[in-house]
Amino acid sequence: MQEKVNRITSLIEKFLEERLNPEEEMELKTWLAEAEHNDAFFKQITDKNELREKLRLYASADSEAIWKKTLQKIDGGAKLIDLYPEKKTIKMPVGKIAAAAVAILFISFGGWYFSTQYTTSQTAKTDKTDSGAQYRILPGGNKATLTLADGSTIILNAVQNGNLADQGHMLITKTDGRLIYNRKQDADGSANSTDLYNTVTTPRGGEYKITLPDGSKVWLNAASSLRFPIAFAGNERIVELTGEAYFEVNPQIQPGSKQQKGQVAKTPFIVKINTPAGNKNEVEVLGTHFNVMAYTEEGAIRTTLVEGKVKVTSGNNFQTISPGEQAKLRSGNISVQNVDAEDVIGWTNGFIPVGGHDLEYTMRQIARWYDVNIEYQGKKPDIVFEGKLPRAGSIEDIIKLLNLNNIKARVNEKARTIIVTS
Repeated sequence: MQEKVNRITSLIEKFLEERLNPEEEMELKTWLAEAEHNDAFFKQITDKNELREKLRLYASADSEAIWKKTLQKIDGGAKLIDLYPEKKTIKMPVGKIAAAAVAILFISFGGWYFSTQYTTSQTAKTDKTDSGAQYRILPGGNKATLTLADGSTIILNAVQNGNLADQGHMLITKTDGRLIYNRKQDADGSANSTDLYNTVTTPRGGEYKITLPDGSKVWLNAASSLRFPIAFAGNERIVELTGEAYFEVNPQIQPGSKQQKGQVAKTPFIVKINTPAGNKNEVEVLGTHFNVMAYTEEGAIRTTLVEGKVKVTSGNNFQTISPGEQAKLRSGNISVQNVDAEDVIGWTNGFIPVGGHDLEYTMRQIARWYDVNIEYQGKKPDIVFEGKLPRAGSIEDIIKLLNLNNIKARVNEKARTIIVTS
């Protein structure tokens, strides 16, 4: 089976580099026709825009410890391209970038591929109380609502690409599933845009990407919201988060600051975290890549750093964390631990985070992405899921993978419920 994965990896790399001969092209087409999930996976990983984005996200995890941990997961028989021997600007042809990304993606996807191939002849443990299409459970996608400063709303997944709104001196544009804020070329700055706030809200089973007015990028996960001014001004940039988001903050020099000892003051970027208790928790950064999970049902606020430095604050308590560390805030107390940052931000790369957490954590992730309920019958299993769960997979694939990991699960589609038994 490993030989099969290696062979398909080689064929896809050759496809991206336009080096397939007629026999290899026929071999690849035969594999694609074997199963729907083969074709879906192929389309996903050969989208060059997606590949560039995923490769950039992997490159952002430049902590040596994180990268070594990634390499340790790679099977010895799989292909490996050494992308980051040093922290230098990566300049590679499109084909090479795609092939390198495929190597990484196939390694991550290997567990799922093995599982789906192994279980094609088995019957998923599924309660089909009604096979009607109205009960079909689908994976999430780009779904979000934009609430403008005047209170009007735009369903982002229901509108075409192009200009959506004109507020102050900012133009809001939708482009390929991303919301972008750009200053109008003819703007004189007379409009006070700092008093105008927008909010992007995702439902369960939704996600969305946002480029903020300062150029910072935000990936908003399911059942989340981000409130922000349509223009940042002054000595700090503040946004408000509910749920989960991954941030890539664009460093910004403070207006009017003077260079001292070869350095200039940077404008802090502050994420205020909305909780039932109020806005008392925040994450302050100066230019970095990090993930914040603040779902109420998780019982704690988790801030995970991929690159740079952040300060997590709750009241008078604060902790500064480094790449590969996670600050967990619970009841005003902050604890710091080392984590697999690659797994934590896995949701931005098309995977459901599971590593290093208990089963209930994994099931809550599944519930939010597929918009389902979780029901435990009997004692909750003391099992940790090992492997990868693809967010593009069908609910049947997810059930198969859980069962392969000795997690007894089935789905009642009519009730939109996954049932886990001991």
